[in-house]
Amino acid sequence: MSPGEKIISNWYKQKKWQQFAFQQEMMDAYLKGYSGLLNAPTGSGKTFALFLPFLADYINQYPNDYQSRKNNGLLMLWITPLRALTNDIQKAMQTVVDDLGIPWKIAARTGDTSSADKQAIKRKPPEVLLTTPESLHLMLAQKDYPKTFEKINVVVTDEWHELLGTKRGVQMELGLSRLKGLMSRDARPKTDDKPGFPTSHFGHQTLKIWGISATIGNLEEAAQVLLGVNFPKEQQKMVKADIDKNLVITSIIPQNIENYSWSGHIGLKLLPEVMEIVAQSKTTLIFTNTRAQSEIWYQAILDKYPEYAGIMAMHHGSLDNDLRNWVEQALHAEILKVVVCTSSLDLGVDFRPVDTIIQIGSPKGVARFMQRAGRSGHHPGATSKAWFVPTHSLELLEGAALKHAIKQKTFESRDPIILAFDVLIQYLVTLAVSDGFRADEIYKEVKSTFAYADILPQEFDDLLDFISKGGKTLSQYDEYLKVEYENGLYKVNNRRIAMRHRLSMGTITSEISMRVKFQSGGSLGTVEEGFIAKLKIGDNFWFAGRNLELVRVKDMTAYVKKSTKKKGAIATWLGGRMPLSSQLSAVFREKLDEVALGVEEDEEIIALRPLFTQQNSLSHLPQKTEFLIEKLETRDGHHLFFYPFEGRLVHEGMASLLGFRLSKLKNASFSIAMNDYGFELLTDDEVLLEKALENNLFSDKNLIDDIQNSLNANEMARRRFRDIAHISGLIFTGFPGKPMKNKHLQSSTSLLFDVFSEYEKDNLLIRQAYNEALAFQLEEFRLREALQRIQKQKIVLKEMAQPSPFAFPIMVDRLREKMSTESLEERVAKMVERLN
Repeated sequence: MSPGEKIISNWYKQKKWQQFAFQQEMMDAYLKGYSGLLNAPTGSGKTFALFLPFLADYINQYPNDYQSRKNNGLLMLWITPLRALTNDIQKAMQTVVDDLGIPWKIAARTGDTSSADKQAIKRKPPEVLLTTPESLHLMLAQKDYPKTFEKINVVVTDEWHELLGTKRGVQMELGLSRLKGLMSRDARPKTDDKPGFPTSHFGHQTLKIWGISATIGNLEEAAQVLLGVNFPKEQQKMVKADIDKNLVITSIIPQNIENYSWSGHIGLKLLPEVMEIVAQSKTTLIFTNTRAQSEIWYQAILDKYPEYAGIMAMHHGSLDNDLRNWVEQALHAEILKVVVCTSSLDLGVDFRPVDTIIQIGSPKGVARFMQRAGRSGHHPGATSKAWFVPTHSLELLEGAALKHAIKQKTFESRDPIILAFDVLIQYLVTLAVSDGFRADEIYKEVKSTFAYADILPQEFDDLLDFISKGGKTLSQYDEYLKVEYENGLYKVNNRRIAMRHRLSMGTITSEISMRVKFQSGGSLGTVEEGFIAKLKIGDNFWFAGRNLELVRVKDMTAYVKKSTKKKGAIATWLGGRMPLSSQLSAVFREKLDEVALGVEEDEEIIALRPLFTQQNSLSHLPQKTEFLIEKLETRDGHHLFFYPFEGRLVHEGMASLLGFRLSKLKNASFSIAMNDYGFELLTDDEVLLEKALENNLFSDKNLIDDIQNSLNANEMARRRFRDIAHISGLIFTGFPGKPMKNKHLQSSTSLLFDVFSEYEKDNLLIRQAYNEALAFQLEEFRLREALQRIQKQKIVLKEMAQPSPFAFPIMVDRLREKMSTESLEERVAKMVERLN
């Protein structure tokens, strides 16, 4: 053992902790100078697995005076995707260095850090800094930023699986490319009084890069994206924890399975069963998939179980930061018995008092459910208990699929984003705002990332032209001429441009939000501008678990007061629905095949027997070798129901595609409705379906052309362009507290989209908008795979006298778009009564 290893080993013994095999493997890999990916489940000690080897390495360099050396400069950069994660990690690290007598202060730099603290970090960098991808880029936008990073040994990206496949992940790739570039360019002399890059067993100085990731389907690719395409293979290591988490999953089975059930309908009917579980648990997290759903459940519990007032809280991303911090601290202190939350509590915050997780509705993904279940029993060796609550009958089959997928370790892949030109434009301006950059040097660094490995020299030159001269169409407008070119250096010299750029940095975009404040003072959080716009002064609404009356709206702030009225709208947010993941949909089809074959082992499937019997008597239960289509005629028109079981995004694209191909045989216009299991085409006149099937209706040939013709591809690309324009800095969204109104932003981005489309056909941002519409909005790759699968299946066409249990919830989703909740419930109740 080296001196550092001995000291760390003794620290474990003093704590009476057992060092896991993966932690020992991580120590060995780190001390030898490897970079790579640590794959470990939540609550397994992954923070210590990377932080302690870093300390051992430092002690090995200075075994005689490591307890007296101060002001070493920034040695470790620890990146987290959520600001909330920094608090726990910071405390854990500080405890270790204090225990070992190392005179360091572990610091954090996030959006919540005060300006004074940020300046203090810049003047005197701590040895360890916890930050987010956005804050890293803000540091790169500072003058003389290379000095901040000149002593850095290692960069750790925590929860890498959450960043992978997002533009924040691309931001991280670019940030790492710059840090690696600084080190390779700088042959800095290393003096003996300050640690620099330690020499690895590879025989040269190296910046170590490590990621921490939960289990995903493409771990090897995840490591390559993190390290970059040029990172030497012989210096890479994958360390896997291989700790089987003891996970107990139980579905709550409704006493009466409704054959004609619809999305969200039966969730709250199971409230008594949910609260029975809560009563028997020490602390419970109730996870919902959307912020609106968390508001609804919180209010329902408070209404039916008022005794929980004071020991229950809510946590979601739109609540004020102070409120969320209070909830997290109250969980630690065991003040709260139950918290209703969203994905805002998915990630690594350590809540040891939590012993039970309740998931409301399907989480739509295996990895997401595992992450949430891991919040329970969040320490090594503990059992995680999770309950699954269906919000409609067929979701029970998703519950069975979830349990099976976790048992088989079938996890989703996170596909990396490539050629996100908007993020690259923002990054180039960031470098120009600080010390400026030389194009050839940055091109090599950018080219070394996974995201931009295929970028062409001409494309990079076009981006440089865009930020410095406005490209082909914006050269006459000064506000787009941000970067100046002088003596081979691209640089921003205008202070106003630099300030606005720093205010706009980041890749997280959303609808324009309005702050909700009490008249008397105190902030509750934010809601989308569109929700407040629907309210009149004096109207009631529920938000942050409070009954509020709208008093006035001024400067993008909704001022409210408490209300005693019984009824009111519940705050809603756009983009709430998550599609079924490809892995979960595949397991779902396997489970449905078991039903069709009469192999009933899961309690959820046995409970659903009445629904499946009804489906079989009215229509058909498809095996995995079959594809079911149902035909139905009602007073609304001619209905066609298709069941790929591929998730709502794929179904949206497939519905439009099939509608286009059917209309080529006979003119028709279709109304489309879909859910995660299938979709409906509704038209006034009967269509030539049999003829279309003979003509290979499900062919994947000419797919892109047919999609472009079947959908308003122009409008879909226009919607994607709004975010692209924001990220690339084409539009300025406003100053803090004074954002631009949503309608102004939309008109500005639409105008730019039209100008580029007409006068600059080869514009890279327009190309990106169309590519994103295909990849993210329609999941074109999954759509193609689904069509290829259907071509191999036997088509089963059923003429229906009434809607089947599979068709009914799709019909209700179509009605949902037209009616308020109350009138919808009444209409659906009448439909169910008639069908029964």
